[in-house]
Amino acid sequence: MTRRLLVPALVLPLLLTACGDSDEDPQESDAASEALPPDEAAVRDALVASFFDPSCDLLTEEYLLEKALLSDTAEEACDEHMQSWVEPQYDEDDVLITDIEIDGDVATAVVGSEIADITTIYELMQVDGAWLVSCDDFNCDHLDEASPEVS
Repeated sequence: MTRRLLVPALVLPLLLTACGDSDEDPQESDAASEALPPDEAAVRDALVASFFDPSCDLLTEEYLLEKALLSDTAEEACDEHMQSWVEPQYDEDDVLITDIEIDGDVATAVVGSEIADITTIYELMQVDGAWLVSCDDFNCDHLDEASPEVS
């Protein structure tokens, strides 16, 4: 169980740190985001925010508890999350989010990069009008299917 919880904390930073700077025009990334329908853009923005902001308000309490190694309450899990958070060594432009699917108040998205062939599926839930990260394929059995390749 501990190994399952540690994997997402280690894989995503390693994956995205390998990305480095690209020659891609930042305006192209912004344009791609703007091309998304508003609901998909909101999911993408919430997911990206969760990578660059340690706020527990961006994650569901259940997800905080699931990722926590040593915590039994949501408050303890939040404290653990805040203490273990490390500022990413990559930029938002290095994060590639694809295959956003929304079904009511639940959304899924695939996160990866154009350089490394590693992806993670994330699930988000809409709570009081805001999209919160609620799960990833390392912590949720129903997302265990193989992650699609990033193209």
